Amino acid sequence: MTAEENQARFLRCIGEPTRLQILKLLTKGERCVSELARVLNKEQSLISHHLKALKECNIVKDRQETQKVYYEITNDRLAKLIIDSEVLMKELSLCKCQEVNYGREENQGSGEEEIRSDS
Repeated sequence: MTAEENQARFLRCIGEPTRLQILKLLTKGERCVSELARVLNKEQSLISHHLKALKECNIVKDRQETQKVYYEITNDRLAKLIIDSEVLMKELSLCKCQEVNYGREENQGSGEEEIRSDS
């Protein structure tokens, strides 16, 4: 796998909305699955599924303590990336972007992007 393919895999992994919610919480410190599920109002099985994906990409690591497993972000720079990306999104007004098509359909192979916004 090339460096670009690895980077794309990493960005896809953190780009899922529930995973971003999890990561935003983990920027404030480690949490167990039950706490993440309660705060996010989601099933523990769903949170565990997303944590497994984040762990496979070395984005989070876990620690067993008695009957609970605690998760934390593996690197301070990753935590900073999550925080900075939220700030950057607000600065660039990316929240107005409704849909982005990166060549998976009509533009496949052309390298063109199609961006649709609310306006």
